[in-house]
Amino acid sequence: MSNQENMALRVALMRSVVINGQRVKMVDARALAERVGAIGVQSVIATGNLLFHSGWDNGTLQRMLQTECESFYGQSTEIVLRTAEQWRELISANPFPNEAASQPSRLLVWIMREPISDSGIHQLRQRAVGAERIERTPQGDFFVWFGETSIPDSRIPAGFSIKSLGAIGTNRNWNTVNRISEVLEKMEAARNT
Repeated sequence: MSNQENMALRVALMRSVVINGQRVKMVDARALAERVGAIGVQSVIATGNLLFHSGWDNGTLQRMLQTECESFYGQSTEIVLRTAEQWRELISANPFPNEAASQPSRLLVWIMREPISDSGIHQLRQRAVGAERIERTPQGDFFVWFGETSIPDSRIPAGFSIKSLGAIGTNRNWNTVNRISEVLEKMEAARNT
């Protein structure tokens, strides 16, 4: 497909921006997406966030992007995709809206390729101390509110990999989520003019 009007607006999130020892430049990340047919590619902040139009379904697009990433860097990184509608659902599912409004950098969102399991959420909640809270959305993503705990000192992200919980995902703080949403809205508005 080459007609942008028939293509869904996508958010692609790279799990890591250091691949095979190389820091990913956003110009290269945009080029990866373009090589698999993405149109109007934009990057948001230098943390592996890409927005673009594509006619491929999420599963096919994810495999294509990861294959292209491996071809370019000699190794791949997981990529999690959302349509614009799915991104809006993620935003509206935020269980900590008051906290996000007052201290957005203290809220971390894990965007999951597959829903995190009950046992995975249980393991994470066991690590929480003080005011830290973890809530899962109906779609299987989850939000972590760190309260006053120093994020680097928190036991929630320390010492585990999300893969060890049986899931693949990537995280962004609420400031980054909001910035992605702003660019997404601009792209949708431009498409509708």
